[in-house]
Amino acid sequence: MRKIILSAGILLSLAVLQSCGGEAQMDPMAVQAKVDSLAASKIEEATAKATTDCETRMTTEVKAMADSLLQAKQAIQAAQ
Repeated sequence: MRKIILSAGILLSLAVLQSCGGEAQMDPMAVQAKVDSLAASKIEEATAKATTDCETRMTTEVKAMADSLLQAKQAIQAAQ
């Protein structure tokens, strides 16, 4: 019984190894197209995030600067 199980395991292992070895090679142009597609999507995503972050930062900094200028103007008017 042990020999039958061992033989079946070996045959199954050989079948799995043979099925994995028969993969077709990808065309270099297809690989390059896939890489370009993935890179373009990542670049687009990063650009959108950077734009959003920049707009948020500019809004925050402009508001702070405007508040600072307003306070300075009020301080000058109060001193007069």
